[in-house]
Amino acid sequence: MAVLLTNSVATNGINKTVQMLNQNVSSLDAIESGIRLVESDPEAGWVGYGGHPNLLGTVELDAGIMDGLTLNAGAVGALSGYLHPISVARNVMEKLPHVFLAGNGAAKFAEDCNAETGDNLTVRTCKDWNDWLNNNRNLSESNNWPDVSLIRLSMLTANNKTAKGTTIFLAQDNDGNFSAGSSSSGWSFKYPGRLGDSPVIGSGIYADNRYGAAACTGMGELTLRSNTARSVILYLKMNMTLKEACYEALNDLRAIKTDFRGGVTIYALDAKGNRFVLSVRALDKGLPECDTYYWYWDNQYDEPVKMNAVMENWYKGRICLLYTSDAADEL
Repeated sequence: MAVLLTNSVATNGINKTVQMLNQNVSSLDAIESGIRLVESDPEAGWVGYGGHPNLLGTVELDAGIMDGLTLNAGAVGALSGYLHPISVARNVMEKLPHVFLAGNGAAKFAEDCNAETGDNLTVRTCKDWNDWLNNNRNLSESNNWPDVSLIRLSMLTANNKTAKGTTIFLAQDNDGNFSAGSSSSGWSFKYPGRLGDSPVIGSGIYADNRYGAAACTGMGELTLRSNTARSVILYLKMNMTLKEACYEALNDLRAIKTDFRGGVTIYALDAKGNRFVLSVRALDKGLPECDTYYWYWDNQYDEPVKMNAVMENWYKGRICLLYTSDAADEL
């Protein structure tokens, strides 16, 4: 059975992906095509063209893709000057002995692959950047820009309500092969070179045909520390249900000691045909929020369906789960 699970940002690429899955195209090809459409959509925000720049005004893009059949993966981070980081990431997976390239090295590889070049900064996002700087730089920083320390301003972006945005695609094709993909311009007005969880295999995405696929959006600084996407798959391997696996991954996130707790959403599919999406709300209303809904499709639906995520708060006490040999049943 073909299946697609995406987040709210993915709207522009969903129908193309569904069409390809219906035509027995591989899940890898289908999600790459869908993500490329999101990367081309300036209204998506925080992804590809129209993504928000870093503190110095450069749009740096992150993307990752993983094949659940082979466990091969590719990723790029802090890539600037190219329109489709998801395709560059796939080329890393298929053409290099490496998994992850970043910065100048990623750009050199994109050039070697004849990847499509372009300026991802739009009039709207340039205005957002200028407005934010004008509202937050002090007099000394304004007078000496850009030859100033960025540390103070970087800390201020942690309370920026626009500092969020990633697209994730999880799919299973009619041959039963899972794939996971993610693309993002990352934290708005981030410190140059910042990498989030989106391109990090195991933190932002993971796929394994034996168990399923998982992805995360929201505050990547949290999921990076607990390897959240991979954790969900490992908990499935331990015979937890999909719901149990996602909540146990949430328990891992809750164990992190930090003053910054933006929203996080965990998206997951298992090899038994189940889906689960768990969103954890930010503690501070100024911090990045989480998705409250997602898109789902399988062969039983004529078109993708908008569904509500399960909502949780960060602090609700650790959830204790009892695992048995019958843990395959959904809670």
